[in-house]
This record gives sequence, structure tokens and C-alpha cells, in this order.
Amino acid sequence: MADNKKNTRGASANVVQMDKAAREIERQRKFRADPPPLTPRGLNKVLAGQWTRGLDGMPTDQGCECPVEPIGFEGGNFYFIDSRGQFRSMTADKVNQSGIQDLFAVAPNYPKWMHPRWGKAKSGVDPETGEPYKPPIASFQADEIKETLFKACAYRGFFSPADKMRGRGGWTMAGGQFVYHAGDRLWMADKGGRFKELPTGVHQGKLYPRLSALPEPWTEKITPEDNPARVLLETFRKWTWTRPEIDPLLLLGWIGNAFLGGALDWRSAVLLLGDRSTGKSTLQKALHAIFGEALFKSADTTAAGIYQAMGHDARPVALDELEPDSDPRKLQNVVHLMRTSASGDVGNRGGPTKGEASQFQMYSAFLFSAINNPLHGAQDMSRCAVLRLGPINLNQPKPAALNAETTGPMVLALMMHGWGEGGLGFKQQFDRFAEALQKGGHDKRGQDTYGTLLACAAILLGDDLAAAMDTHLDPNEERWWTENFTADSLPEVEDAKPNYRQCVDRILTAPVRAWRNSSRNTIGQAIADSRTTDDDGHAREPDYTYVQARRDITIAGFGLFNTREIVAPVMRKNSIKLAEALQQFGLEDSKLVLAVPNQSVKVAEHLEGSDWQHGAWKDALRQCPVPGVMITNSEITRLTIDGTQTRCTLIVLDRYHEAPEK
Repeated sequence: MADNKKNTRGASANVVQMDKAAREIERQRKFRADPPPLTPRGLNKVLAGQWTRGLDGMPTDQGCECPVEPIGFEGGNFYFIDSRGQFRSMTADKVNQSGIQDLFAVAPNYPKWMHPRWGKAKSGVDPETGEPYKPPIASFQADEIKETLFKACAYRGFFSPADKMRGRGGWTMAGGQFVYHAGDRLWMADKGGRFKELPTGVHQGKLYPRLSALPEPWTEKITPEDNPARVLLETFRKWTWTRPEIDPLLLLGWIGNAFLGGALDWRSAVLLLGDRSTGKSTLQKALHAIFGEALFKSADTTAAGIYQAMGHDARPVALDELEPDSDPRKLQNVVHLMRTSASGDVGNRGGPTKGEASQFQMYSAFLFSAINNPLHGAQDMSRCAVLRLGPINLNQPKPAALNAETTGPMVLALMMHGWGEGGLGFKQQFDRFAEALQKGGHDKRGQDTYGTLLACAAILLGDDLAAAMDTHLDPNEERWWTENFTADSLPEVEDAKPNYRQCVDRILTAPVRAWRNSSRNTIGQAIADSRTTDDDGHAREPDYTYVQARRDITIAGFGLFNTREIVAPVMRKNSIKLAEALQQFGLEDSKLVLAVPNQSVKVAEHLEGSDWQHGAWKDALRQCPVPGVMITNSEITRLTIDGTQTRCTLIVLDRYHEAPEK
């Protein structure tokens, strides 16, 4: 039986290789289909220069189609797909003699047939025909070809590569149908389990340019015995995971999620976290064997290096040794790239010249590996499944080597079929896991991140294999995930704080530069040392007074007040008592308030290196959902700080510390 299975797999592999060879032969044939310029072309034997113009000015005669496709313009740029299938952007001055030769490099005779520049005929009579010699075609009329191409670009209209370009990886067409751009051709799966190819070029208003080829989907039937997901899951289970029932499945799901790329509304990221000798690099090597050239892999790169190398691709990105002790700005930019890529949001980056900025969009699934967690912001942790690794069991057999030629193509084929008509197959899987996660306390972001990974793992395994391998992914097992994968059980969620709380904690705990020679170096420490009661509410005599704390905190650019001082101006203005004034603004008597100026150079310096350093602290503080913690009433928020009256956001400190952590 084993030999029969092996023979079946071998036969399938031979069929796939023969299909590839046939496609390459056809591609080479098309490249050679460029007859001499004097030879009539097409079904109607059209002579040089005598072709029929369409509305766009291009040849319309059957069999005489131009190998260069004009696709539009933008500003001073004209866009083409050249004879090699590549996307080209050219300014008017570049569409000259040599530029045209470059565009028609695969079909150099076509421009001579299209707009011939006739030479001088030989005198005398051709002995073979008995007629006078015909003039030869010496070259082509560059200006006429330029006018024809420019007219066609103008006819097709405005085209922006930033909006219309789709590089290699997974995408969807109209109606949600999945298409995989493999570089030199596009692939789609039909309802009957068959695959069909499309040429690169413009499809439904989107440009899929010809690029270097990636591994293609497996075009033969994949039996349950041949399903590579079984071997992958068995292999991943040999590592020592913190959650051995869950983490190998999430990693398997990430692989499927990475192949879908731009087709997904949400691309989940994964962080492999573990000490040395836990097998992180070995896992990275396994991923490279699966994806091949489809994976952008690097151990030392920058955000700029990633998006420049990726271009408009939706390929997955795997980064090794992403550590928090490396360059903070470099790390922050890479994490920001992951964040925007997960949702497909538009990001901003520096331009090629100083002061110039441009926008980018990525649709890639990211995978990081590190010893120490480089992700700290809630907005980053919520996009990433953290898979923690322990020391490898050296006594167990090494994982079997993956078949690099078949594993990736088979996984891609399974995901393409599993996507379903209009994405319905993926949606059905995602919806059932998202509902289970919601019941387990996961918010929308958690449902997106983990629901996508579980849905992709379920698609790859299929119901029968999922049940046989005891994965709890098969139908009617959703309750297991509700009970065993709750939001509260996740360390990455446990440590995540709301944005406003992260901002306040940064204000209270960041060292104050102006206090370098002081025994206290943070605002939080100064406030704590000045309190007149201990944690149990008993009176204490501080050696650091409220007046001293207020003075030092003012030097730092903030203000420290008690609630009586806050309402005193209103009491004088309206001639009301203290109790009435406190009640009017919902304040308690003699409570400490930290005033944070809404605009301040000193506050910006204090928050340097954070997400709030450029003035975002005002809005971050006001995101607090707990009433009474942040005071923004304009009647009492204009205060004197550092000798200047300024509008502030007031933090009632006792209420802040008593508020729920999340």
C-alpha cells in the first residue's frame, strides 16, 4: 500500500512538471512569434503600415495585436506593459528611438511593421518575381510610434500605480474570487477543483505586472494521504510550546494566512518568542522551505528595506532576531509596518529627498522571532499571536525534512480551493471561530487575529484530518476554544493596556531630565513621596512636602494641584462655597490632580520616543472611558504652569489608580 501511495505521489509530481514544461514551451513560442517586418501579419495578411486603427489608435486586425500595451498616464508619466510583460513608467523624452527598442525588445520587428521607415529600393528588377525591387524597411518612425502610444495612453485615461498595482501574492477579483499572482502568470481555482491560468496584465482595472516567478499552486488532486498539513502539524508539534495544543495550530494557520495575503481583510502576525536553542531559527528555515521565493526573509533589515524590496507584493515577511535592544527607531518603524500591513491601512514614509514624504500600502502577513518581546503597545500585541518556545527535547527524533518542491505548492492549492466561491469557504470557517472567541472574551481585534489563524488551519487540515489529529478544529468543537483559549489566558492580552493608561504611565514613570541631580527622578515618585497618608490611609509626615513636589513638577512642565486650588477661581467668580464648587465639577475635597498642558515643549520632551511625543497626549488622555478620571471642563482647566497660563487636561490621581486596568 505504501508503495502505491508513493507511486501515486510520484505520478502526480511528473504531471505537474510536464504541465510546467508545456507552459514554458508555449511562452518561448510566443517570444519567437515576430516575423520580419515585410512579412504580412495576422489572419488577413496585413502589410506593414496598412493596419486598421481602433478608437485608441492601436492596431485592431486579428493576429496583429501590439506586444506593448499602453495602460494610462499620470502627470508626466506614461505607463505601459512592455513586450516582456513588465510594467514600465516612462516620461515623454524617454519614449525615443532607444526607448521604443527597449519596449519592443522581445518583438523588435513589430515597430518596423507598425510604422515602417522605408529605405531606398535597389534599381533594377527582382529576378525571382520579375518586378522592380521593393523598397526595404530600414527601421521605424519613432515619432509616429510615440504619437500612437501616447494617444492610446490618453484614451485609457488616468492610471495611478499606487491604487491599481498588484504585485505577487494573493488577491481577490470582482465578487471575491481568489487570484494568485505567481509573477509570470495568474492562477485561479474553479468550482470543480481545477485551476486556470491568466496572463499578467490589466484585469478588471487592476494591473498585475510580470515579475520574477514564484512557486505555482499544485494543479493535481491532493488526497488526504498527500495533504502536507498533516506533516507540517506533526513537525511543529515536536517543538516545546507553552500551549502545545494550540500554538502549532496557530503557526500552521499563519502559513495559510500568509498565502492568502491581500485577499484577506485582516492578516494576522505571529511572534516566535524563546531563548537560544529553542528552535526559532530552525522554524524560520522550515518556513523558507515551504514558501521558497514567495517569502521575504531577513535577519537584519529596516522598514524602508522591506517595503522597497516588496514593492506592491503581498508576499509574507519573516524577520529573525527582532530584539527590543536594537535601534529603537528602526524597531518602531518595522513594527509600524507590520501594524499597517495587518489591516492594509495607508502608511507614511520618508521620501527620497529631505522633507519629502510618500505613502505606501502593504498586504503582507508578518512573522517575527526574538528572544525578548519587541512588541509592547496594545495596538501591536493585538495584531500578533505570541507563540512561546521552551528548550528543545534533545532526546526526541529530529523533524523530518520537508519536501520543498511539493509542500508549498500543495498548501497554496489547498488554500485556494478552501477560499471558496467569493470567499465563502473562508468566511464560514472564520465566523464559527470568531463567535467562539467572542464567547471567550476576545474583542473584535482578537477575533480577527486568532479567528483568521484558526480558520486557515481548519481549511488546510479539512474536517477528517482535523478530527484524526485531535485538533479541536473540526465542526462542533468550537466550544473547546471558548473554554480553553479565553482572552484572559493570553499573556499578550494580559499585559496590554489601553492607550490612555499607557500614556499616563509614561508621564508618571519617565525620568525627568531636569531632575538629574535629585534623589527623585520621576513625577510618580515625587507625588508618592509627598503624600500625607500611607497606603492604609494612616497619617504620615513626609520629608518631601507637597509644595516641594509642586515646584519640581512645574519645572518638568506639568502642574500638581489639589482640588481646592482647582475650583478656587470658580468660587471667587460665582461667590459659591467650596462644597458647591466641588459638587459642580464632580470632585472630592483635597484630592491631588496632575495637570497636563495640551500643548507644551516640555511635555513633548518628556514623552520623547513615545507614540505621544508630537502632541498626541491630549487625545490619548481623553480616551479614558471612566467618568471623572480626566477633567476637561474649560471653566477649571486653564491653569498657570511654569509662569504661563495654558489649557490643560486634568488627571484626578486617586481615581486613575482606582480605575479598571483595561
